Amino acid sequence: MTEDSILELAPLAALGALDGPDRTAFEAASGDPAVRRELASFERLVGQIGLASEPVEPGPGARARVMAAAVQPTWSQGPSLLTWLPLAAAAVFAIGALTWRIERDTARREAARARSEAATLTALNHDLQGRLEATQRRLEVAEAFRNLVAQPSTHVVALAGLPAAPAARGRVVWSAERREAVLLTAGLPPAPAGKAYEAWLIAAGAPIAAGVFRTDNIGAAVHTLPWLEDMAQAKTFAVTLEPEAGTAAPTGPMVLAGPAL
Repeated sequence: MTEDSILELAPLAALGALDGPDRTAFEAASGDPAVRRELASFERLVGQIGLASEPVEPGPGARARVMAAAVQPTWSQGPSLLTWLPLAAAAVFAIGALTWRIERDTARREAARARSEAATLTALNHDLQGRLEATQRRLEVAEAFRNLVAQPSTHVVALAGLPAAPAARGRVVWSAERREAVLLTAGLPPAPAGKAYEAWLIAAGAPIAAGVFRTDNIGAAVHTLPWLEDMAQAKTFAVTLEPEAGTAAPTGPMVLAGPAL
């Protein structure tokens, strides 16, 4: 028998009404804590059956009728009312107990399903919220880029792919007047694990780090460069492959480069 089948026998076991294979199976499972708890709860209910109603004073003549029935041969009549009353009470109790158990289990399943559905809706809401925020950021970047391109002081620098990434292409759109610069790439191979791309500005001295970025699955990226004081004197923009945390000076292969003017 399954555990649920054993537990369904608890009401009858509490009434002492089990026999045959059901009794054997229930007794074999009686060491299970869940079975003991179920049996104990129904035994408490059984103990309260006799207290469920107030005692009733027998009416006149009841004693005479009972005594008359007692002295009559038992073979001439069916089971007496006194014999059937405990059985009927036990049957009603067992049916009520089983109904209560079914309703309880149904309520538990409904509650579990409701919790599962609530968790699914919460996860979906978080996912949609994340997508909405990402879309909002892309729109803000697109609007800022459109405004930058529209300025007369804006310069556009073409970056060519180098031997480490010959199919890659890039553009740097920047304005010294607005102190803004944006790098756009296409065709860059995916960065290996633990690696990322890093932008560089080369002016009068050593290359200056201009931020780490990653590409999407087709090698495209839009990276807003931090404004650097040397940007107005920029001679070259470049991109290298570096450790994902970035470095203070180029250490990896250069994948894109182009003159500032």
